[in-house]
Amino acid sequence: MRISLQLVVQGEGGVPVTVTEIGQFVRDGLDVGSLGLHLEEAKSLLGWLQSTMVAAQVAEAVARTSVCPTCGAQLACKGHHHLVFRSAFGRLSIDSPRLYPCRRCQGDAPTFSPVDRCLPERVSVELQYLEVKFAALMSYGLTVNVLQEVLPLDHVLAASSIRRQVSTLGRRLGAAQATNARQQAEVAEGVRPPEIPEPSPVRAVGIDGGYLRRAGHRPSPHCSRTDDRSSGPHRSWSRRS
Repeated sequence: MRISLQLVVQGEGGVPVTVTEIGQFVRDGLDVGSLGLHLEEAKSLLGWLQSTMVAAQVAEAVARTSVCPTCGAQLACKGHHHLVFRSAFGRLSIDSPRLYPCRRCQGDAPTFSPVDRCLPERVSVELQYLEVKFAALMSYGLTVNVLQEVLPLDHVLAASSIRRQVSTLGRRLGAAQATNARQQAEVAEGVRPPEIPEPSPVRAVGIDGGYLRRAGHRPSPHCSRTDDRSSGPHRSWSRRS
């Protein structure tokens, strides 16, 4: 049996449909070793699918930005260079043209690269997430081994690059937390505190019980002390019966 997988890309604006074959597999019989996709086949399939999708997306973005948004004139190309983009499904080399702006509408504006504007970072979010997550659970060397074992990474990862990625993300998260704390402090300063009334000078004293002592009678050591709730150290004595 021969199995072929094709990727059909249908763009906008009357762009013709393109069909690209990204995988072909041959299976004879049915056993444990031939059932379904193999790991290497899946990695190769994901790599081809990623490169084909990225090429189609970049071509559409370049075609859309190669026209002056004001007058619709076609922008002249100064040259081409390649951008390296690292994703979870392979290392991609993206063709990036450098365009002249419309002289009639934008004057002497500098040249620009539309792909460079769209991709300020050259590492995908998914790959950053996987690198940081596994690096938090194991050493950098083991992280490299695990990612290269299960992902279609056609480039060699280094433990030093994982370390730099973790440090960069940590600094970014720290800066974001500092910004949030500063914003919360600014909001708290703008909120009026609740008005608390001034304490009253009148003080109330509650007494649970009291004893009377005869005038001129000195308290004996067997007298008990009154249990009151006054704020001062007031004491009274009475003879125990």
